[in-house]
Amino acid sequence: MNNSKQLTPEQLKNPVILEKIRKLAEPIIWHMQTKEAYNLVLNLEKSIESANLKGTEPQLAQAYQDLINQLKLTALPMLNDRETVKIINEHFLDGLQANIDMKNRLTAKLFSLPLTPRDEFRQQLQKAVKNNRQKIGPWPIEQWLTDYNDFADPSKRTNISAREYLIQSRQAGALAEEDKNKLHTLFHIYDHLLLVTPVVSEEEVSKIIGRAAPSAIPKETAPSPPKPVPPTTPSSLPDQSPPLPPTRPTSIGPLPPSPEPVKPEEPSRRDIYQELVEEPSEPGQVEPRIEGNVIDLKNK
Repeated sequence: MNNSKQLTPEQLKNPVILEKIRKLAEPIIWHMQTKEAYNLVLNLEKSIESANLKGTEPQLAQAYQDLINQLKLTALPMLNDRETVKIINEHFLDGLQANIDMKNRLTAKLFSLPLTPRDEFRQQLQKAVKNNRQKIGPWPIEQWLTDYNDFADPSKRTNISAREYLIQSRQAGALAEEDKNKLHTLFHIYDHLLLVTPVVSEEEVSKIIGRAAPSAIPKETAPSPPKPVPPTTPSSLPDQSPPLPPTRPTSIGPLPPSPEPVKPEEPSRRDIYQELVEEPSEPGQVEPRIEGNVIDLKNK
């Protein structure tokens, strides 16, 4: 099905078409394909509005709206701020019900903004979650968060505070296991993303939202050729270190041609040659300095 093609009222009223759209949306939601989800939302909203489906087929209209809500939560990074706050305030639990990684989606949305607007928008999201009236078990989210804040001060909470609450709270202990998991996810997102704007590097954000950061991708570069060693001049001291073993040629490409050896100049009388002595000199003995040719001190 073409996402950009608007559906006709006859197509929307056909339950078979609804199932086809659901099948189309499943991998988009599962793989968190932001752009595809956003385009499908635009298509469905325009089609439903033009068909006046709410007045003629209210049940089908609600089924489409539930699907649109899930797609909007998937496309959260592309929604404007007002739409984001509205969908979080009214349908946060829809994302958990559809197994959408809400921490991932909120992180991607927050870090699409500069630092100062990001912190202001985080406070709007925090308020939207605190005022959410969707229920987990007998209580709405608003009441669960109030009870959780009474249990553990937000400024003193740790990574295990949510788990401690689930164990010690009588109301939380009576929940079904699925609802306990939803509540724990809610507390985790609230504590680690909405109370304080986290400091996360670009590379970490890229990993969270599922793509490799450009700086994290190593670039293949050709190895630089080794620099030629300059020839030894007569004025340099002789190298006493043992010669290095020959290196095995690699496959990085041909080495640059070795420079032609430089013929040493004839030594002048100003050149001074001195051979290093292997044994230390006796105290008080003066090392002879000979101008001209090198002499053998060992046989003196």
